[in-house]
Amino acid sequence: MSGMQMMLLGSGGVLDTQIVTTGGDGSAPMQDRNRGYSGTFGSIVDGTSDIYAGDPIGNIGWSENGGSPNYSFSVFGSNVTNSGWTTLTIGSKPLLRTDATFTALGAFGGVWSWNTTDVVGDQAFGTIGSIVVCTFT
Repeated sequence: MSGMQMMLLGSGGVLDTQIVTTGGDGSAPMQDRNRGYSGTFGSIVDGTSDIYAGDPIGNIGWSENGGSPNYSFSVFGSNVTNSGWTTLTIGSKPLLRTDATFTALGAFGGVWSWNTTDVVGDQAFGTIGSIVVCTFT
């Protein structure tokens, strides 16, 4: 665990910290634009959820699909429920769990998604290659 992670975990109320190196795909105006971490772009440290018994994180990201920007977070595994944390903060952007749409995937995990007005120029992951701290409280 890095010094930054230890410092953040020492802060009261932090349940889990993930460090995302922003990746992305799509850049032309008519293509979907995605930023953050998924199985196909970006990277994450440590990539397992302290909240959900070490289950692997599938993504922490932002996507602009056909003009409907949203953030999403997913965990793979049978320990996933729509509980255990209150806020996912990506950089300085707080996302409340209660504002998300939660989709349970049974033994395959769960996905939270948030609709926002963020566009590629101001979404929380920044440019490709940016390092972003994501905390769960």
